[in-house]
Amino acid sequence: MRRFEPAVLRIIGLAFAAAALSGCGMSVPSLGDASLFSSRKPEAWTPIITEESMMTAARQNSDGPIEMAAANGCPIIQVEAGQRDLTVYEGNRVGNSKAVIHHSEITKTARECKFSGGIVQVKYGIAGRVLLGPKGKPGPVVLPATMQVLDKSKGRLASEPFTLNVTITRENPISYFAVVRDVSIPVREGTQPSDYSITIAFEKTRPGAA
Repeated sequence: MRRFEPAVLRIIGLAFAAAALSGCGMSVPSLGDASLFSSRKPEAWTPIITEESMMTAARQNSDGPIEMAAANGCPIIQVEAGQRDLTVYEGNRVGNSKAVIHHSEITKTARECKFSGGIVQVKYGIAGRVLLGPKGKPGPVVLPATMQVLDKSKGRLASEPFTLNVTITRENPISYFAVVRDVSIPVREGTQPSDYSITIAFEKTRPGAA
């Protein structure tokens, strides 16, 4: 029986190694793993980003991303240059401070991810504030935005519009918004999750928007 002991010990050692890897917040198998590019559905996990936590961060009125330990190795998230703010003017009087209906800006971003079966699942959050202008009225405000997924060479892989909804009251001319969304990104052979990026931008297509 003693001649089987080394083999048993090797099996036990491999089992412990596999268990240690599975306990990481994000594990990336090598390209030699046959399951890396399989069609298996991504595994579920319990993210820690919530709309409540994003809203709390937005109310702090400070800029910059929320740093999260779970984000290590994830695709980055960033707001496109020049698309962080959205000001809507009455009567298309762009640039006239007295004609502002409302001014909005994205002040917080956060993301975390899970890699499985050649797909990285990303949960990302964005938050910010809206200020009522001289021509604004209390009530609901709908802010159009777009999310894009870019590859390592900045080629667009996916694009999805969404809206940010805010309600401004007469008592408080400043309100806050937060949204948490999901996107799954296929990781191409020869790349890793951190080679990809997610960009967020306000849409400025309506008349008077700038």
